[in-house]
Amino acid sequence: MAVVINSNVSSITASRILSNNRSDLERAMERLASGKRINSASDDAAGMAVAAKMRADIRSLNQAVRNTNDAISLVSTYDGAASEIESILIRMRELAVQAKTGTYTLADLTNANYEYDALKTEIVRIAATTTFNRTNIAGASGTTGGTGSTANSSVFFVGADVARTGNSITFSGESLDINLTTSGSTLGSIASVTNATSAIASVDDALVTLAIDRARAGAMINRLEHTVSNLMNISQRLQEAVSGVEDTDYAAESANLARGMILQQAGTAMLAQANQTPQYVLLLLRS
Repeated sequence: MAVVINSNVSSITASRILSNNRSDLERAMERLASGKRINSASDDAAGMAVAAKMRADIRSLNQAVRNTNDAISLVSTYDGAASEIESILIRMRELAVQAKTGTYTLADLTNANYEYDALKTEIVRIAATTTFNRTNIAGASGTTGGTGSTANSSVFFVGADVARTGNSITFSGESLDINLTTSGSTLGSIASVTNATSAIASVDDALVTLAIDRARAGAMINRLEHTVSNLMNISQRLQEAVSGVEDTDYAAESANLARGMILQQAGTAMLAQANQTPQYVLLLLRS
């Protein structure tokens, strides 16, 4: 190679390599400082796109978990109201059995019927006022209804992808207003022994209906609890995948940092040496 001074090829080469080493060192420092392997699209364009989509799904899945927990609360509220009505019906049956015996006078039966009627009214009130987030969920208006009337349906969105079927779950609890129809009370009265006999049969029918309603609510709660567990598992696995795509591997980047620092020091030293090369020309001129 010719000895020249206008173009110091060694210096240019050392400078280029030093610049590349500095870029690698800065990238390692950036990743270690941020904890992210991908800090800009230039680091990994495809990986950044995949990670962004996964993060969107994770956030949506976490919201779906909250949706499902809210749904469990709603159905549990419905079941709680049904449980209270069940207690009322049991007391009403107790009163009807008490009224059926021949040891009470007509005045005694009238007095017992006061409580019986009050309990019927309370069933209507509970059904009319049982709400979740200001929405009635027991299906009572206070003036109409009766066994078999359908309560307000609630549709719970429990997924992240609207394009997929199965991410919506519907709960339609039967009306808890089980003692009121357009023609009058189905639970009757206990103002006489004959009425008490009919009342026992009516209360038994109501208890059977209520047991079905509570069984459906319990089944829905159990289903939703499994839904929560599955959503949390999917969210966890997606977070693991995102971590693999965009998080910094500190062991690898620490090694890259140490390597980059050594190469930077060596490159700087070599650049200094290369810059001294043209001075050899002075030796030739002196001779």
